[in-house]
Amino acid sequence: MELPTDPTTVSRRCFIGGCAAAATVITAGTAAAASDVQPCGKLPPGTVLAKKADVPLNGGVIVYFDDETSVAVAQPKKGTYTAFDAKCTHQGCMCSEVDKNLIVCMCHDSRFSSVDGKRKSGPAKKPLPKIKTKIKGEDIVVA
Repeated sequence: MELPTDPTTVSRRCFIGGCAAAATVITAGTAAAASDVQPCGKLPPGTVLAKKADVPLNGGVIVYFDDETSVAVAQPKKGTYTAFDAKCTHQGCMCSEVDKNLIVCMCHDSRFSSVDGKRKSGPAKKPLPKIKTKIKGEDIVVA
């Protein structure tokens, strides 16, 4: 599977739901080694998700690998990094931002904790699936 060259790529469902306008996107270029990307939660170990320097304290980034695979990477407290499958558990839109320790899906305004992925508000009932990570140098990678 080839990684997208357009960093604004979002799923059709998310685009129709209006997420595209509010998407905070970083390119999947930091994950160029992940040419065989699998669905989130099944990304190959060692896949680079983000650079530590690119993940703000109490915020985060959404990394888009393809139309169906994106990861929310957050830093809920200094030096602690978390990652979650960014596909909303409500109707499958891609979450589009991480702010104030919340991962937000703009399609229907579901919000999830960037600490543990649990639902905080909105129509989603289930938490976001956690992706185990580790630090390798300056990178946050799939464990």
